[in-house]
Amino acid sequence: MSDETKFDFIVVGGGTAGVVIASRLSQKFSVALIEAGSNDVFNPHVTDRKSLLELIEDGIVLDYSSVPQSHCDDRNMTQFAGRTVSGSSAVNIGVWTRASRTDYEVIAEKAGHARFTFEGLLPYFKRTERFWDTTASRKYHGFDGPIHTAAGRQYPMRKILQESFVARGVDINPDPFDGDPTGLSDLCQNFRVTSSSDSTRQHSARVYDLSRVHVMDSTFVRRILFQDGRATGIQLLNGNQLHARREVIISCGAYKTPQLLMLSGIGPASELSKHSVPQIVDSPEVGRNLFDHNSLKQYYRLRHPEKGFALPFTGTAKPEYGQGAPSDFLAFQTLPTPDLQAALAADDPSIDASHPHLRPKRCHHLSVVFYFPLIDQPNYSAQLGRPLDGTHISLISFLLLPTSRGTITLPSTDPTAHPVIDPNYLSTAADRYTFRAAVRRNLELAETGPLASELIAETPPDGFPALTSRSNDEEIDARIRRFCGTIYHPQGTAALGTVLDAEFRVKGVRGLRVCDASVFPEAVGAMPQATVYAFAELAAELIGVGNEGE
Repeated sequence: MSDETKFDFIVVGGGTAGVVIASRLSQKFSVALIEAGSNDVFNPHVTDRKSLLELIEDGIVLDYSSVPQSHCDDRNMTQFAGRTVSGSSAVNIGVWTRASRTDYEVIAEKAGHARFTFEGLLPYFKRTERFWDTTASRKYHGFDGPIHTAAGRQYPMRKILQESFVARGVDINPDPFDGDPTGLSDLCQNFRVTSSSDSTRQHSARVYDLSRVHVMDSTFVRRILFQDGRATGIQLLNGNQLHARREVIISCGAYKTPQLLMLSGIGPASELSKHSVPQIVDSPEVGRNLFDHNSLKQYYRLRHPEKGFALPFTGTAKPEYGQGAPSDFLAFQTLPTPDLQAALAADDPSIDASHPHLRPKRCHHLSVVFYFPLIDQPNYSAQLGRPLDGTHISLISFLLLPTSRGTITLPSTDPTAHPVIDPNYLSTAADRYTFRAAVRRNLELAETGPLASELIAETPPDGFPALTSRSNDEEIDARIRRFCGTIYHPQGTAALGTVLDAEFRVKGVRGLRVCDASVFPEAVGAMPQATVYAFAELAAELIGVGNEGE
């Protein structure tokens, strides 16, 4: 066998986590990194954080699309994901957050190890980070990691929003990274400021060294190879094989990781049998437990556009506004325990106060205000002044801790085919209650304090009434069903504790691990990017230590 086809480790999937793991392991071992997408590390559309449409046109962002969603007016929901070296870290908007201690406590319980608690993960969070505020606590922040962050641009509506949130009972949180993100905090993004008026996207392959890694881009993997219950390598789409002396690591994301596992014979027996895939391990939870974050965008007309509160900030623009997303704050919020418990009980009457969603300091929803109309519905464009004319802002409600669970299944045995994605959005009473409550809080925010005097009203979509705090539940639910979307954070489809053990090893075989967002057994009430990086750093360390001296 040629040395050119043998490596100590083979990492399948060059996304956010795969790049980190390959980079770290390459310091001591030979590593091949296999990526289905192209290598666009220095593509200006990847570097430029404002180029989503160009990324779609370049084929770097793919829409996998869901099956019709019965609780979302039977819509096929957009399911964007990055397909390139760096994966979705090359195409996202870079929001950099950590979840609550309680979220990680729940994950640790399901994974079966304390390394997944907040304190257990903290060294890996810090290892990734070069935090923007050098006066921040060194207990909770890293200042010499590879990933630069940026925040604190002070937009002209900042004080108005802050006073209005506080008037609604959302307290200011000076450091949301200390294990308690609840409250109002500065929007932080993993962008690197390059000038007084610009920044670049800090995607994984841009900041983690791959110079010692054998990178094979535009290459599909057909299946994992096994011998005597051990993963020994991979077969490529063209039939060629690569062999791993030590281990194979899958890092293809929450859509493609379970697909590859099933095509390799690891998954629910019924699903494998349906496609005549020889079974290696009957692993019923592969492709199950899919969850995601949902959002609803609302657009409000400003009473005085001439004040320059919205893009293009006429008369108020400062150079630093070009360094990140036009927004000041993230407002992480919890729900009243009795109301949430009642909603959870509608789905499962046996639940009690010990239910994970009822633990303290879990952020059930998030509110964000963008100073422009963040449009994802074409029929809005004419109403909202496209191109941007400074007349509208966006109030966005996010559902962070869904209880609905969906599935990933095989369409065929073709590894290049998109998997069948059924997120099963809003299928639980708890999710519908939480989302409705999140939207209602934004409606109340728009009518509170100084913000109320700056807004005329919501500009609704055609055929729908404008929502206010006086709108009934049916009106809010109808808007959610028709216009809610995902923020492209699929997780959970090869979870720790069920599919994997606490060292990311696939149960039932040897020499095979998984690390990406598919390993999350439970949702985090935050944007997941920083947690994926921390998990990847942890996995790389566990893999390296486990293979020392072999």
